[in-house]
Amino acid sequence: MEAACLPEWWPGLAPFPRDCWQQIFGNDQPVAVEIGPGRGEFLLASAARTPARNFYGIERSAARAHAIAAKIARNSLANARVIEADARCLLDALPDASVAAFHIQFPDPWWKRRHEKRRLWTTDFVAGLTRALVMGGTIELVTDVADAFALAQSCFSDEQRLERVAIGDPAELRTSFAQKARRRSAAIHRSLHCRRA
Repeated sequence: MEAACLPEWWPGLAPFPRDCWQQIFGNDQPVAVEIGPGRGEFLLASAARTPARNFYGIERSAARAHAIAAKIARNSLANARVIEADARCLLDALPDASVAAFHIQFPDPWWKRRHEKRRLWTTDFVAGLTRALVMGGTIELVTDVADAFALAQSCFSDEQRLERVAIGDPAELRTSFAQKARRRSAAIHRSLHCRRA
């Protein structure tokens, strides 16, 4: 697995050590993980706007991961990193209760039947997100695909350690995917779930 900003101690798919975020970022700030950052618009803007939080992107596309890494370097964002990886695999390597927030925006719905195995929304995936969250940590989902949103909400509902704290259209979202959806007059669905104390 190649990475745009991979820690030197990474040994394949072995679990990250408990202090992995300290090793990656060099500080103890809370970490937000974006799954599928695409062009990195949300990741870069969030890192620039919130220097007291670290942002870690997991991007399946090598080209996109490297492009985001170049933007991080160009903008001197010390609190942002990106890795080229399949989030479903990497999620299992993250330490328990180590992530303050997960952001998943406009995930690829993988419409074709042969791509079904790449779809994110399963009870196992949601359980993995929840396991990695700190108490009070959140999972934000934004999508313009109503069926995918409904499936995700069903998986979230099955996870007893989560409670839904918000739902609605994120009016302030300014990524290119959000703009494309609005140009098509597509409804944008958003939910925010919190790990119960």
